[in-house]
Amino acid sequence: MCEHRHDYAMPVFLRPFFFPFHLLRPKRMRSMNKYVLTSDIQRALTGRGFLIGIASMIIVITFSSIEDFIEIIRNPLPLENGYHGQLIMTALSSDTITLALPILSALPFTTAFVDDVKSGFIKQFLYRSGRSSYISGKLLACGLSGGMVLFLGILITYGLFMLMFMPMELAIDVTEISQPYFSKIVPKLLLLFFIGAFLSLFGFTLAALTMNKYIAYASPFIFYYLLIILKERYFDSLYVLYPKEWLFPSEVWMFGHYGVIILLSILIAVVSLIFTVVAQRRIAHV
Repeated sequence: MCEHRHDYAMPVFLRPFFFPFHLLRPKRMRSMNKYVLTSDIQRALTGRGFLIGIASMIIVITFSSIEDFIEIIRNPLPLENGYHGQLIMTALSSDTITLALPILSALPFTTAFVDDVKSGFIKQFLYRSGRSSYISGKLLACGLSGGMVLFLGILITYGLFMLMFMPMELAIDVTEISQPYFSKIVPKLLLLFFIGAFLSLFGFTLAALTMNKYIAYASPFIFYYLLIILKERYFDSLYVLYPKEWLFPSEVWMFGHYGVIILLSILIAVVSLIFTVVAQRRIAHV
């Protein structure tokens, strides 16, 4: 007897707001959908691109702080308390980091859909997973890996800088108040996660539109710098779509950091919707 496979069109992130029809599915199908999500996430977070991205983020931050390193070697004097935190914040505002963000966020998973289609792997995978589960898994894995590669890169670098420089820092005086540098880093980590998720999904979507894996790597960088050029040369009031404002929001933002997160969440939803439409057309006859 032939098994009939059913596709469920409702996106995963909308299901909590509706009657849980997915609970009416056969148990085997629910376990398969869970496997699709976890396998894509595991593939994204353990792949070579993800590990290279984290290592590259550490190298880029270190490179952008090279002048400070040279100065410390030349003048091995005690450093002020919290120097390691200041070093990270200074590095994040550098042009080197601005250059690297769209490139590194595209490394982990932006070519996954194109690779699946061109290799023929998608034919076997779709038969077992269903279209909606396949698309949801790819979107979740791409956004998560694009955000986490920047998040973990900064977090690991902060830990390394803390181990390197804290023994050289002056102890805080009893009359002074300790500066909560890590609490200043945390909002930047969240912003970097959403920036990376959006840029990764943007490249993911453009790659699906063109079926070109090189577009997956190049389009986030081109788009990112196009927004910077538009703001700095032509539209001075276009701060909402200015990537440098995303990482260091000025006072004009309503809700501050959370305002940027809301904007990036909307952009993520838009590109995810576009990818869903494009991917459904690409795999309609698979």
